[in-house]
Amino acid sequence: MFIRPSYVEKSEKQKILKRLWEKDPSLWSKDPEEQAAISNRMGWLDLFPTMKSNLPEIKAFAEEIKNEGFERVVLLGMGGSSLCPLVLSKIFGNAPGYPKLEVLDTTDPEEIEKVENENNWQKTLFIFASKSGTTVEPNAQFNYFWPILEKNVKDPGSHFIAITDPGTPLEKLAKEKGFRKTFLNMPDIGGRYAALSFVGLVPGALLGIDIEKLLSNGEKMAAECGPDVDWDENPGCKLGEFLGEYSIQSKDKLSLLADKPFESFGLWLEQLIAESTGKETRGIVPVVGESTGIPGFYGGERIFAYFKNVNLPEEETYQPFIKELREADFPVYEIPLSDPYDLGGQFFLWEMATALASVFIGVNPFNEPDVKMAKEKTREIIEIYQKERKMPVKFWVDAQSNINFAASKLVAASMKSLTRALRDMLYIIPSWGYVGFLPYLPYDPKVEELIGEMRHMVRQERGCATTMGFGPRYLHSTGQIHKGGPMSVGLIIFTRKRAKDYPPVPGFDMSFWHIQFAQAVGDFKAIDHENRRVIHIHLPHDYILGLTSFSKVLSRAVKL
Repeated sequence: MFIRPSYVEKSEKQKILKRLWEKDPSLWSKDPEEQAAISNRMGWLDLFPTMKSNLPEIKAFAEEIKNEGFERVVLLGMGGSSLCPLVLSKIFGNAPGYPKLEVLDTTDPEEIEKVENENNWQKTLFIFASKSGTTVEPNAQFNYFWPILEKNVKDPGSHFIAITDPGTPLEKLAKEKGFRKTFLNMPDIGGRYAALSFVGLVPGALLGIDIEKLLSNGEKMAAECGPDVDWDENPGCKLGEFLGEYSIQSKDKLSLLADKPFESFGLWLEQLIAESTGKETRGIVPVVGESTGIPGFYGGERIFAYFKNVNLPEEETYQPFIKELREADFPVYEIPLSDPYDLGGQFFLWEMATALASVFIGVNPFNEPDVKMAKEKTREIIEIYQKERKMPVKFWVDAQSNINFAASKLVAASMKSLTRALRDMLYIIPSWGYVGFLPYLPYDPKVEELIGEMRHMVRQERGCATTMGFGPRYLHSTGQIHKGGPMSVGLIIFTRKRAKDYPPVPGFDMSFWHIQFAQAVGDFKAIDHENRRVIHIHLPHDYILGLTSFSKVLSRAVKL
């Protein structure tokens, strides 16, 4: 049951705020089992004393790594374990003398090869980050790189550290392999709420970031959002009400705009919002990286959050565009930022606002039921391949473009025409829906450019929002809302044929290409199971050429 905030008395809202700070799980669920699980996910509210007491140890470790001359840190992780470090690395970079940070949140074989081909093992430190210690991607990455380190360095364990919860298989593995260090996180913090825990602070310190300042800014924001602060003056309450109020009015597409250097903050934020709210056919759809247009091209379901750099001249910011949006009566929530360290406060602010918005929307922000389904489908695909040595998928071949594709049961593919399948999907999606582009491809700027052009085309011709997420990264980020959120969605998954035979991953009996492909097929099946429209495009190994060809087909389909 959703609750429209504007219909709730202020005194009742104040009670909601107090209950949140008391960690009352009944705010989000009446089910006893769910309440028990929620109670074990509220540690982000009061992590500051614990993390402050660990700052000396974290900083001393970072100095140790710097003084030993390490030049790069490779983080093996996914979702909540990787997105905050990724954002920190993009916004702050590495300070002089500190190693650069590479976040390897993928199973793409070309991305794996990039890390391998740098070949500077003596100066490389790996972070194996996983809350559960059982996540497929970082486990496969570890299995692949550990034998390489064994061959190339005297003490491979000294080149690995772990960030995990107490009692996990990863903690055990770290002891068995002699990892240099293990940071045991607070177990009552979910991954996407863990930015200000070891998950974000350890990689941040290794980059040379002043993590004490980052954490202090988070603690300051927590105080401003405290239980006794007036609702109308409380930053977390005001933002949470903004998100909840408009979502309930079906204004559920939250477009994120950020001035330099904060553009990449959306990579962390979209996971928090999508994975927390996208359940029971409800949720807020974060729209990141979409090109701007004139307000007339946006539908009435749009709201905007704008991270404004107050230090930049107006012509170097989104301010002129924001003025146009306001004049066109679009809701805009503006957040002024003056320093990259303001991110510490933003991490906490959005965690709290998302939790409060979920109260009004009527969903549990601390679970991810449909993410689990995609994992189960992927596991089934892998088991079938390991047994039969072939992937259980059948593609049509489009007669006109020669592109291989498959379509879900709600998309008519009987004509064996990709144009028809795309048209069937796009013309069912209303202007208040959205189209998601999901490439299981390398992190190639050309891929982003080509898909960016497709996104612009779809928005201009169909009037709906568009999103984009690399796979398998998005499985741990926006994948929940694709399957559990609003039904008015069409998704396009991209994979490509192997360019060559890749070596098998120890313990998996298959290559990273096969793992990545299985993840794409598994998510296709999970999306289809949840009665969403999805098309799987299987490109040639020259995926840039394939995307260019597909773009022409999409152009015909969207204009018919």
